[in-house]
Amino acid sequence: MIGNFKLGLLALAGALAAVPASAQVIAVQNARVYTMGAAGVIENGDVIVRNGVISAVGVDLPAPEGASVIDAAGRVVTPGLFAPTSQLGLVEIGADDESNDASPKGDFALSAALDAVDAYNPNSTVIAIARAGGVTRALTAPSPGGKLFGGKAAVVDLSGRIGSVTKPQAAQTVVMGYGGASREGDTRMGAWAVLREYLDAAISYAANPRDYVMRPQDSRFSISDLKALGPVVAGQQPLIVRVNGASDIRNLLRLKNDYRLNVIIHGGAEAWRAGREIAAANVPVIIDATANLPYQFEDLGSTLANAARLQAAGVRIAIDAPDTHNLRLLPQMAGNAVANGLPYEAALAAMTINPATMYGVQDRLGSLEVGKAADLVIWDGDPLEVTTRPVQVLIDGRAMSLENRQTRLRDRYKDLSRGDLPHAYRGAE
Repeated sequence: MIGNFKLGLLALAGALAAVPASAQVIAVQNARVYTMGAAGVIENGDVIVRNGVISAVGVDLPAPEGASVIDAAGRVVTPGLFAPTSQLGLVEIGADDESNDASPKGDFALSAALDAVDAYNPNSTVIAIARAGGVTRALTAPSPGGKLFGGKAAVVDLSGRIGSVTKPQAAQTVVMGYGGASREGDTRMGAWAVLREYLDAAISYAANPRDYVMRPQDSRFSISDLKALGPVVAGQQPLIVRVNGASDIRNLLRLKNDYRLNVIIHGGAEAWRAGREIAAANVPVIIDATANLPYQFEDLGSTLANAARLQAAGVRIAIDAPDTHNLRLLPQMAGNAVANGLPYEAALAAMTINPATMYGVQDRLGSLEVGKAADLVIWDGDPLEVTTRPVQVLIDGRAMSLENRQTRLRDRYKDLSRGDLPHAYRGAE
């Protein structure tokens, strides 16, 4: 039986390998399709892709003439995974300053004005590794340096193409909690006061830029930063706030109400304590589903039940990966949340439609529905099992290579008897 299963996987892989990346029409048939849309789960379902867009989803759909046909043989098909936060394309090697653009070093003058797009490298080797794990879109965001704000984040696809920025300036980032306090007088009072001053100054600048620049200038606020915060104070751009403690979260909800902001909680280790308040304020939360041990006082209430409790309270959640170099572990993080009470399909939503909705791209991404971009993954088993891998990934209807630096290293050294290997790897002689 195991042998037949392996043969089935090999046959599927062979069929998929025959699909050209440039295929205009693709028909995925006989799949268990998690649409993450109104159609729910479709057994023995089909997905038709035409010119990079989903043109039909249903049962017993005939393959269009000339289509490249993929028989999924009952395997799971999901939307491509969407990493809700990362520094993808901004950092190659964290310890090497030359290949790390994730945040400014030292006492740099600007903060909110920084833009991830200016440093984004679509050729990063990290992208291919994440893509081989089923991740097709991600938010790439600068990290705050010595100031509260990090800068403008962008939604990108993981195709590696030059034009892979899906939505520039998709969000702004800021750090609060003790992270903010440590930057502003080592007190939360200082951090919240400075954040309000920034927002007030941005509102004043947006109301009358010409008048503002004629006044005596406060050296703390650069014009570039205030200009960058304009969409935030107008409620048009999400403000991703790194915060964990329940008291800090409640402060954030008051700030949201006072300034009419569109905020997203990132971290939220104690968010479950304020779940109903968060849901009533319509604030989404990006969480680490494996956080259960406190690292500092503000996350003493960490629990593996956080995701389940927030979802039950009506909060829209997205699940974070451990770090940029491990975005492929998103399904494992979601699996941990399911093991601790999160419904299965809610876990899939937390990696697909929910982050797409948070960043305002849900009309194009996050679910397998007619008219949306054909980002989809065919899995060789249950996506939330640690041994499961994608056998095919499509981004905008293009079949993506699953080869990456790790697979090339594996293939190079798996046969130690090869004579073209470095001497230390040639095996026993």
